[in-house]
Amino acid sequence: FACPPTMLSLVNAPRLSVLKHSQRVILRSLSSSTTSSPPPSDTSSSSSSQPTCDVVQGPNLLRTPATRPSPSLMLLPGLRSLPFWTSPDYTRIAYGDPVVSHVVEHLQKNADMIRAEYLEQQNGENKLPPTNDYHDHQKSLHEGKWEWFSYLNKGNVQGNFAFQFPKTAKVLHELREDHLLFEGTPFGFSFFSNLHGNSNIQAHTSPVNLRLRIHLPLIVPETEQDDECAIRVGNMARPWIQDKAMVLDDSYNHEVWNRTSQERVLLLVDIWHPDISLAEKKEIVAMFQQARQDGLWKR
Repeated sequence: FACPPTMLSLVNAPRLSVLKHSQRVILRSLSSSTTSSPPPSDTSSSSSSQPTCDVVQGPNLLRTPATRPSPSLMLLPGLRSLPFWTSPDYTRIAYGDPVVSHVVEHLQKNADMIRAEYLEQQNGENKLPPTNDYHDHQKSLHEGKWEWFSYLNKGNVQGNFAFQFPKTAKVLHELREDHLLFEGTPFGFSFFSNLHGNSNIQAHTSPVNLRLRIHLPLIVPETEQDDECAIRVGNMARPWIQDKAMVLDDSYNHEVWNRTSQERVLLLVDIWHPDISLAEKKEIVAMFQQARQDGLWKR
């Protein structure tokens, strides 16, 4: 397999250089499509008459049976990558990463308080209606009933959340202060996710590999078998364990299902990939803010 010169320049270039030279490609991609469907596998379209592509956009260069991240919009090279960043027994974080470990510990120590606040709000007289702020392509991905209550939606903090869930908002705000929350891009989310019984979210990949996604399970159905309510990332499937944070890379192909009659509720939190420096975060946010100014990304 001969790697195209443009691909070699991408792999060998410093990441900040990649970001700067990739901005026009990303903006064009945002204006055309951000769906998670993989592009055609035919590579014959990469002719010299085509525009230079500085971003690997989906798994269109080479496909193998191996499990690899395949974001549909942007792949930033050089980032450590695993489907799950938590061990199967939830006692270890991949690479012993201190940033991810800090976020996991921060969420887990507040799990009881977060769950109590969620249940109090949902069982109270002033129950908050779900926001369900997913993109159009995500609406087509799920079957059954899936409710969101958003703190961070498309990179923007939702003020109403703090009025309804002030304690949870404080926990998440502390991650914002440390520049850990995946804020400032159209692909940053944090919300209570309630997947009702007999519902599923079909296989898909995230648009970017810039984030890690953390699930803090608050209510997990009681099942006789682990595979009745679980998530598959890459070629591995795992159930949720209440109060045990699960860290995953959703740029891998993944799907979710709840085949029970009970609700599964978790707090979902997107954080910046720990390998991305503060300078790179600023470049990435600036790129997407330019997209907003150009009308390609709406709040």
